[in-house]
Amino acid sequence: VVAIIGILAAIAIPQFGAYRQKGMNTAANADIKNAKTVQESAFADNQSYGKSEGGAGAGAVLLTAATKTTGAGAILFGPTTASSAFVPGTMVSGPRPDPATSPPTASLAWGVGLGLSNKVYFSSSNMAEDATSFTSNSYTMVSKHLGGTRVFATEAEGTAVYYVQNDIWGNVAMTTVLGIPATGLAAPAIGQEITATLAGGGVPTATWTPL
Repeated sequence: VVAIIGILAAIAIPQFGAYRQKGMNTAANADIKNAKTVQESAFADNQSYGKSEGGAGAGAVLLTAATKTTGAGAILFGPTTASSAFVPGTMVSGPRPDPATSPPTASLAWGVGLGLSNKVYFSSSNMAEDATSFTSNSYTMVSKHLGGTRVFATEAEGTAVYYVQNDIWGNVAMTTVLGIPATGLAAPAIGQEITATLAGGGVPTATWTPL
């Protein structure tokens, strides 16, 4: 009986670990897909894409205090909870032309709350179109579950979500806004088109691979 239990445990434990790892990666993938939907919806309303803004706890930012800057976004980390006033650490925000001025001579800010799964890192960076349009026509987003082995990325120029994988990235934090884990990863630059030939630093998936 003991031998049988040992054999079953030797089979089941690795399978459970692989199943758990797959679930973590799936959560990060689902979050970046949801964020892509939010970005496209925001663009339809504001003619502009957003960057991630805010932080958990004392660093939380009110949706009503969204900024209109562009560039590298903050690293957000789930889970977060909503209240009537703010969504801590889960916002994409950006500039939009002031409709009261034509042609645009000023900009306003917009912000949209974004939910994240437990222990998922997320970052969105956007790029200003030009000095006078007060809009952002490009973004690059990345996500990673703390315990996951995959980093996911997507950008405004396409519909695909890409990933790179390295089995040593389990329990490794995403340490920069462009998605570089502490162990190192060639992340896409802001506004860069992500392709299957772009280096990603993964092992065995060394390049960004479309799902």
